[in-house]
Amino acid sequence: MKKSPIKRTPTKQPTSWWVVFGAMWLSLGLGAALLTEVRTGPFVAAVSALGLYVLLTVIVPRQWHKRQSRLPELAVEKEIVLDDPRQALLVEANQQTQMIHQAINQVPFGLRRTLHALVRHSLVIIDATANAPEKLNHVLRFFTYYLPATANLVSDRLKLEVHAGQARLSEIDNTLVRLEAAFANFEHVVLTPDLDSVDMDMALLDKALKDELESR
Repeated sequence: MKKSPIKRTPTKQPTSWWVVFGAMWLSLGLGAALLTEVRTGPFVAAVSALGLYVLLTVIVPRQWHKRQSRLPELAVEKEIVLDDPRQALLVEANQQTQMIHQAINQVPFGLRRTLHALVRHSLVIIDATANAPEKLNHVLRFFTYYLPATANLVSDRLKLEVHAGQARLSEIDNTLVRLEAAFANFEHVVLTPDLDSVDMDMALLDKALKDELESR
């Protein structure tokens, strides 16, 4: 269930005494400089000093507080988005797919076609699931088991490239080839329309048309 964002009323923070005293001294200094150096009238000097004091003690702290108060709200919205299990699953799947893709140039040439196919099938499944979230249940095992297990297997192969014998590496390569067929099957499932649903809709329409004709 999606959480509704919590509205927080920003509380007004008191102005620091350091800011008040600093603004007071700067304002008095400005007024004195206008009177003695620039030789403006006392009215202009007083208005200028008061304006500087208001700027430093009211306007600037208020703008700073508004900017700071928006940061927690943005953090809450980001937390809500990441709290969606489906979104988190797709993000993790995309990271695992990118990891497989980055390994392509590090494996023997004969295995690169298999990894390319695994990446291609994964991207199609991720994209189709993102555009039609109701299809997630049909390929949930792909996201929770097959894809992460494949990414781990590819990572293990890179680590064993130097230490393991050719027989062990060939066993891993054969497993990846079989996984390519499984990925292709998941892609077919996620792209195939729900024929059972279509048949049900057709049956309901046929019944509605038949009832309407009989009622005339």
